[in-house]
Amino acid sequence: MNSLPPLNRDAPPAHYYSREPPKERRRFVLRLDIRGHRMEFASSSGIFSKDRIDLGTLVLLESMVLPDEGVVLDMGCGCGVIGITIAKIRPRLRVTMVDVNPTAVKLAKENIDTNDVQNAEAIHSDLYSGLEGRRFDLIISNPPLAAGYKVIFPLIEGAKSHLKKGGCLQLVLRKGVNAISKKMNETFGNVELVSRKSGYKVFRSLNQNGKRQSLSATNRYMGGYGKQEQKQKTK
Repeated sequence: MNSLPPLNRDAPPAHYYSREPPKERRRFVLRLDIRGHRMEFASSSGIFSKDRIDLGTLVLLESMVLPDEGVVLDMGCGCGVIGITIAKIRPRLRVTMVDVNPTAVKLAKENIDTNDVQNAEAIHSDLYSGLEGRRFDLIISNPPLAAGYKVIFPLIEGAKSHLKKGGCLQLVLRKGVNAISKKMNETFGNVELVSRKSGYKVFRSLNQNGKRQSLSATNRYMGGYGKQEQKQKTK
């Protein structure tokens, strides 16, 4: 039997996934060249991967499967790298980004304006609490593993009722975190390995009884990590 890596089931609240993160101290500018677009993101202390774009996020951006049109939810958006990139490269999609961390939501809103994106919004929400009655074609996330199963399992379970029929959940995970992909299979009755690279795996589960999304090259972005830069700005 494979042993699971440590994953905190009872993580303390004072962290990037918290309602009350540490006060902002330093600001950073993260830059990413991807699919012909030069993206720029303001970041700061108190959010996940504050001074660089996380490798798991880059793997997800490389291998994500996107519908041609519809509505997308970026769950746990941080400063908005995933959601804003999706909105930029697929202007026919409408993207909602949510985070429990008010600093992250503020930064995501700023970055929407910085990148001149018209088809995205950022709202404060503890998982799906601020999304009652809303349904999506895609829910995508680089989930906060440090928050533990008590956050990630409800993220997966809640996706079932917030996806349209035929929609899908896509998560990027470190290799070895097997309990989460098993939970996806338990919740949706299916789970598929989309890609693996650099110690990460991207999984997706379909909300079945609807039109299946294609895994064709037209729907999957395979453009490499892109080139990223990081610059620190002091307050």
